[in-house]
Amino acid sequence: MTVRAVHRTSLVDAATTELRRLIGEGEWPVGAKLPNEIELSRLLGVGRSTAREAVRALISAGQLYSQQGSGTYVASATPLSDLDRRLRRAEVIDVYEVRVALEVEAGGLAATRRTAADLKALRTALAARDRAGSLPELLDADIALHRAVVAAAHNPVLLDVFDSFLDAMRAVATSVTTLDTEGDPNHAHHDLVAAIEAGDPDAAAQATRRNVEHTLARLRRS
Repeated sequence: MTVRAVHRTSLVDAATTELRRLIGEGEWPVGAKLPNEIELSRLLGVGRSTAREAVRALISAGQLYSQQGSGTYVASATPLSDLDRRLRRAEVIDVYEVRVALEVEAGGLAATRRTAADLKALRTALAARDRAGSLPELLDADIALHRAVVAAAHNPVLLDVFDSFLDAMRAVATSVTTLDTEGDPNHAHHDLVAAIEAGDPDAAAQATRRNVEHTLARLRRS
């Protein structure tokens, strides 16, 4: 029998754990910039090299990301799963191809399963998308609308899978949202909500496909 020696937790591990705790408790929320290396080492009571390694560990875990010349920012309040990390590295076109399949099915199901509360949520989300006056607002409203459609399908597995794509979708938010809102001659978002409200699964699936494939076609051309 081979037994490995037990070692005390290293300073890097301890610093990483403390950073993870602080991020998880909201000391630095998602999107916040971390203090610089000198300040971080002072806060943690460790040397700069230890603080640097702790930050690198959380970047590898997907909780932090670095912008050259700007600093280090919080990407997630919790460590990412292997799937989450893979999605963050995935090509946007690969994510959207899966999204087409998922949302077309969800749209059809939503049309047959939606409740009065679902319809209210869909109308609210659609109105917010129409009112959006900036790209960040449009991104948030667009994702909220699509999530409301998936939620109206009342399939918890579909919703979990959709939620697993959110970070990947946001990672390419600017380019995708710009593409997604150019043209749209068929008013696919309005058609989708109308089809769900009418209880027409075929029309809902078709509107969803027009909506998502509109973006996918432009991504393929680019």
